[in-house]
Amino acid sequence: MTVHDILSRLQGVKGGHGQWTARCPAHDDRQNSLSVGEGEDGRTLLRCHAGCDLDRITAALGLSPADLFPDKPGHAIGWNDTLSTEKKGRTPVVATYRYLDDNGKLLAEKLRRADKSFTWRQPDARHGWIYSRKGVPNRLYVGGELTGAVFVCEGEKDVDTLHHLGYNAASGADGAGPGKWRKEYTEQLQGCSVCVFTDNDDVGRAYAAETCNALHGAASSVQLLDIATVWPEVPEHGDVSDMVAAVGAERARELIGQLIVAAPEWTPKDAPDPLLALFKPLEDFPEEEAKWLVPGWIPEGQISVIAADGGIGKTTLWCHVIAALSNGTNCILDPPGHRREPMRITFLTTEDSVRKKLRKKLRLAGANMKNIITPDFSRDHSGLLRKVKFGTPEMEKVLRSLRPVLCIFDPVQGFTPPKVNMGSRNEMRDCMAPLIAIGEEINTTALIVCHTNKRKGAYGRDRIADSADIWDIARSVMMAGFTEEQGVRYLSNEKNNYAPLQETILFTIDSNEQIHAVGNSWKRDREYILGSEQAKSAPLREDCKAFLMKTLNEAGGAMPTAELEAKAKLAGFSFAAVKRAKQELKAEKAVKYFHTGGPKDRVWHTQALTDPDSGDFEELPDDTETPFDNPSPSDL
Repeated sequence: MTVHDILSRLQGVKGGHGQWTARCPAHDDRQNSLSVGEGEDGRTLLRCHAGCDLDRITAALGLSPADLFPDKPGHAIGWNDTLSTEKKGRTPVVATYRYLDDNGKLLAEKLRRADKSFTWRQPDARHGWIYSRKGVPNRLYVGGELTGAVFVCEGEKDVDTLHHLGYNAASGADGAGPGKWRKEYTEQLQGCSVCVFTDNDDVGRAYAAETCNALHGAASSVQLLDIATVWPEVPEHGDVSDMVAAVGAERARELIGQLIVAAPEWTPKDAPDPLLALFKPLEDFPEEEAKWLVPGWIPEGQISVIAADGGIGKTTLWCHVIAALSNGTNCILDPPGHRREPMRITFLTTEDSVRKKLRKKLRLAGANMKNIITPDFSRDHSGLLRKVKFGTPEMEKVLRSLRPVLCIFDPVQGFTPPKVNMGSRNEMRDCMAPLIAIGEEINTTALIVCHTNKRKGAYGRDRIADSADIWDIARSVMMAGFTEEQGVRYLSNEKNNYAPLQETILFTIDSNEQIHAVGNSWKRDREYILGSEQAKSAPLREDCKAFLMKTLNEAGGAMPTAELEAKAKLAGFSFAAVKRAKQELKAEKAVKYFHTGGPKDRVWHTQALTDPDSGDFEELPDDTETPFDNPSPSDL
C-alpha cells in the first residue's frame, strides 16, 4: 500500500509534501496526534505522539505492519522507523522490541537498525521519547507470557520467531556472553518449565549452559535444545530463526517437538567448565575500534583518571563534563562541531555536599538534572552506601542497575575497600579490575578523581598520590594545574592508550565556578611543574626582586601594579616568580601598596621605599586587600 492508501483510511488529515497529521485510530484522538510520512523507499511512517504503538495503530486500520510497504508484501522490517530518523538520514530501523514491566507497562523500546546497531528509547512524561544507548536493566524481552512452558534464546529476533509459532519465549537484553545472564532473569522465570535454545557456535553453547545452570533449581524443569541434532544443515552461528526460515513453520514445529522429547533434564554436570569456556581462538575475537565518550580524551567502557593538587578545580572540571553529557551539549574537551545525544550519568562523591554545592554548580553549568543520578547519603541510616566500594557486589549492583554511560568516583580513596592497601599494586589492581569488566559489558565509563603528590621532581605516574597502579589500570590520564598566567589553569592528557596525546587545554574558572576554555598548548604537566619549581628557587627570586626594584626606581619610585607585573613577564619572569618576589619585598618593607580611584575604578600601585627605616613606610593593616594576598575566586 502507498502512503495515500493509508491516508484514505484516516480522519482529520492535514498537511502535504510528504508530511501529514491525522487523528490516531488507536485511541480517542481529538487533536491530530498521529504523524504520517513517506520514507525514501516508499514505506509509510507512522508515529502517535500520545504513545500508541504501531501494532495498535495498524490493527485499528485493519492492517498489519507489512502493509506499510508498497512493493514488498510480507516484508516486516523497518515499518516503525520515525519521521525524525528519516530527516536525520540515520540508518533505518529494521525491528523494534518492546520491554514491559510485570503489569504490561512499556518500559523501553530497543531499536535494531540495518547496520546491526541498537538504540534504546524510553517514553517520557509528554508522550515523547528519550533516546539513549542504554536499555532497561534486569528485564527479559518476552513474547507471550512467562507462565507454563517458556523457550529461552539468545536474542529478541528468536523470541519473536518462536512467539509467531505459538510459543512463549524470552531472551536477555544483552545477547550472549559470559555473565550476561542475570539473576533477575532467573527470578522472572521462577517455577516455569524452561527449554533453552543454543546458537551453533562456542559462545552460544557456553551461554546456553550458563543459562541452564542459573535456572536449575529455580525453574520447574530445564532442558537444553541443540538444533544441530535435528537440523544437521545448520550453519555456523545459526539459530532457531534460521531453522524456521529454512524449513518452514510447520516443519519447524515438528523438529522443536522432537527436540523437547529427546532432550534430558538438565543437570549442572553437563555444563562445560566455566573457566575453560572463557578461552577461545584468536580468530573468534572481532576487531573493534575504540569508541569515545569524549573524543580523544575519555574512551567508552574504560577507566579514565583526572588528577590534580587540591584547589585546582577537579570537581568543577568533572561537573562541567557531566553537565554537557547529560544535556547533549559540548564541553571544553570536545572538538568543534561534535554532536551527542543526552546521556545518563551517575556520580559518587564523598567530598562535596549535593544539596549545598554540587546541585547549584551543575544547574549553572546547564546540566539536565533528570539525567544525573547520585545517592542520597542523608537517607542512608543503615550504612548501605558505605558498602559501595570497588570490587564489591554492591558496586556491581549499582552499575548494572543504573547502567550510566559515565560514573564519577571522587575521590578514589572514598571507594577503595577499607582493607585494601592503596600502596599495594596487586591489591589496587584486583579491586579496580571489575570496573573494566563491567564497563565493557554494559558500556559504562569510569572517571576516577585522584589527588597528586607534591614530591619534588615527580611527574607522570609518579605524580599520582597513594597508588601508581591507578595510572597503569587507566586508559586515559588527565592532570590539571596552574599555568604561569594568573588565573589560567591547564588540563594535560598525560596517558592515552587508544589515541595520540591530545593538545593541552587552557581554561579559567569564573566567580560562579564555571569552566571557560581560553586556549591550547603543547606543554605537558611536567613542564608546568618544573616551571613552578624553578619559580621557587632563591636565586630566581632574588633576580626578580632586583628587577622589580630597578623598574620601580626607573619609573620614579611607583607605578601601577599590573604594569609592573607586565614588565616582569616581558623580562622572562613567571607569574609565580613575581608573586613570590613581591611577597618577600613586602615582608622586607622594601615596597608598599596603595590605590587610586573609587570602588569601581580602583587601581593598585606599588611604591619602592628607598629607606624603609626612615619612617616613610606605612604598614597596611592585616585585613587590607592587596593584589597578591586576596586572589579572585577564579584563582582559588
